[in-house]
Amino acid sequence: MITHNFKVRFLQVLTHLALVGGVAYCVMTSNYMLLLVSLLIYWTIGTLGVNVGYHRLLSHRSYKTYKPIEYFLSLCGLLTTIGSPLAWVALHRQHHAHAETEKDPHSPYQIGWFRAWFGFWNVEKIKTVYIRDLKKEKFYRFTHKYYLTIIVLYNLLLFTINPIYPIFIYAIPAVLVLHSTSAIIVIAHIHGYKSYKISDESRNSWIANLITLGEGWHNNHHAKPNNWKQGEKWWEWDLPAQIIKIIKR
Repeated sequence: MITHNFKVRFLQVLTHLALVGGVAYCVMTSNYMLLLVSLLIYWTIGTLGVNVGYHRLLSHRSYKTYKPIEYFLSLCGLLTTIGSPLAWVALHRQHHAHAETEKDPHSPYQIGWFRAWFGFWNVEKIKTVYIRDLKKEKFYRFTHKYYLTIIVLYNLLLFTINPIYPIFIYAIPAVLVLHSTSAIIVIAHIHGYKSYKISDESRNSWIANLITLGEGWHNNHHAKPNNWKQGEKWWEWDLPAQIIKIIKR
């Protein structure tokens, strides 16, 4: 049986190949605006789908919002190709429960920075004990079961509009989101300062924060995971928190 993790990694290989083809296309046609479009979409779906949705809303329930908004954010996160809401939340909650130990699925201190960055994690199967709340909702069971189908249909829609859209609207943004999440997994655990003395190696990294547009204050987050605002000092810029101020109830 093909596992969810295999589907995700297979898609990520394809998106990296598409990125190479997309860059070559831009060089040959001198149409670099397409790369700018990819960057803007990365910032949009990465911030909304992963930072605001998957992370601060679904994983930590640090704020409440209306269900249509929650489901929209979840779909944005799904299209980044880092996993279904159920799978990603399960891994993230496991990470917080066992940060920097052998049970942490992606600690650079346990498996090395290369494996942590490129997705060679300690993942055998999704531990449903961490997602009992989400599994109660049909929407999340549906998006997990039909994860690959949703992504394929999305790309078919893009293709019917313009054959190159799957590369620049889906694949390249997905690659950028993948490596931005890796920046948190690796950089924000080895670079930066600690505002709180806690048991793991999470750090506040301005480098990771620039890459992810506001997720780099990781030591603050690990110290207070249920706080929807991660930036605490005046220079700790936190774009997701500004968005959450608008959509939370």
